[in-house]
Amino acid sequence: MRTTPRRLLLSTALIAALAASAPVLAQDADAEIVAQASVPEARLVERYTDLAGSEAAAGDLVSDLRTGADFTVVEEVTTTTTNPDGTTTDTTELVERTVVNPNGPMGWGEVNISLSLAQALVDSGAYPSLQSALTGIETTVTNPDGTTTITSEGGVLAMRAEGMGWGAISKELGFNLGSLVSASNRSDKSVAASARADKAERTTGKPDRIARVDRPEKPEKLDRPQRPERPERPQKPERSGRP
Repeated sequence: MRTTPRRLLLSTALIAALAASAPVLAQDADAEIVAQASVPEARLVERYTDLAGSEAAAGDLVSDLRTGADFTVVEEVTTTTTNPDGTTTDTTELVERTVVNPNGPMGWGEVNISLSLAQALVDSGAYPSLQSALTGIETTVTNPDGTTTITSEGGVLAMRAEGMGWGAISKELGFNLGSLVSASNRSDKSVAASARADKAERTTGKPDRIARVDRPEKPEKLDRPQRPERPERPQKPERSGRP
């Protein structure tokens, strides 16, 4: 079957139209998931307190990502010291580091997505720290002339700064973005319910209601003793006839 120039032209136009519509569909999907992930700042601070290390650190991190500013992370740094007797001692301390933000300002939904992906990367062990999960894993290579070159790979914010969509970033990192956002929202609901219960108890000071105690079953009625049978009356003697 020969393909006429007209058919070939139509096929080329169709392919071009589909290719042009793909970014639009991806943008629509990103907009939908961002809207779903948009929550107030206070909830983001509460949600990522453990990830950041403290409530204050989470507040600063969320605010800095929102404005596109450089942010501070708190990491555990272990230092090994050699003792005079040849043994070694490990000392671990918390160190604050200022990290250059490769991305610009974001909305609350995008901040939530960035941190939810970073949380998943750290929890899975794919990335060793919050900083690397956000800005990439740095690798130092020694060149033949003795100089060193530092390269960075991955990182949620770095990938976003390169123009990748949220769905593409999540897929590249091996996660389902919709599932992550839905799971975090469900977790928020359970935490909120628990907080409301605690608040109600603190406000009213009333303990939980005590469950009703089942009433004891009534004892079965005792059978009444049978009455003794009445003795039969003696039969009256028959009257004799008169003489």
